[in-house]
Amino acid sequence: MKILKLDLIGIIFLVILSCSKSSTEVAVAEVFENSNRPFFEYNSENDYYFCLPWNYLQEINAQRKYPLVIYLHPSGSAGDIKNLGLYYLGYDTNDGNDDTRAIEFQKSHPSFVIVPQTTDNWDYEKIISIVENYKSKYRIDINKLYVIGYSLGGSGSYTLANKYYDYNKQLFAGIIRLSGQSESVVRDEIALKTAIWLQIGLNDYVTRVTVTQDAYNFLKNFNASAVEKTESISVAGRTGTTYTLTINNREMVKKTEYNNVGHEIGSFPFENKNLIEWLYNQQVKL
Repeated sequence: MKILKLDLIGIIFLVILSCSKSSTEVAVAEVFENSNRPFFEYNSENDYYFCLPWNYLQEINAQRKYPLVIYLHPSGSAGDIKNLGLYYLGYDTNDGNDDTRAIEFQKSHPSFVIVPQTTDNWDYEKIISIVENYKSKYRIDINKLYVIGYSLGGSGSYTLANKYYDYNKQLFAGIIRLSGQSESVVRDEIALKTAIWLQIGLNDYVTRVTVTQDAYNFLKNFNASAVEKTESISVAGRTGTTYTLTINNREMVKKTEYNNVGHEIGSFPFENKNLIEWLYNQQVKL
């Protein structure tokens, strides 16, 4: 197994929100030492990268459970984890010039991260097997499983969610889907209980724009009592509109459409801190 000197945030998602301690516990300041800082490792047997939460092995966190984030990369990006620069810009070059925001993000939003790799189509059974292995091996909060997918990975995020539910009737708490090019329908239980934020550049291929709009309309029509609101936004110099569906007083479904933006949507949306915070605030409501 080889160690990649890429920080948790640089590589992604990855992906947010510290688990709260019990109200009966005495708060103790957690110390984050560089010697305990997590870096991505590569599992050659099953072809995926993974990272543990910072301080996972420390005694102070012995009873703590953590979110798990799965990132599905776009086509042609297998092996290139710099894509995971989604997570607050960047990766550790091991030269001492670490991005401050990445470090702070790792401290405040520790989580497990799994990054499957593919050069063709996703092996969903293998991804599910990896997730189940992690759930049995590590302290994972099963109510805080998240998926982020871009392009090929965006489409894959829906297929994975559907197949995972078919496999064991379990749900992902949140999905961020960027420019998915197929798949616009999810299982009924997912439509009811999984929070989903769709992202699309309106200058992308018509198919991707249409699929994203179809995915949003499916969720809107499925939840007939949903209340919709719209908001003009500006992220990293790009303007657009976010549509939000509130269901039972919970912002469950969002769609952000960017003006004058094509398929280059893989990373800049995460400069909107609300996006990743929204994801990490989701948990499955049973």
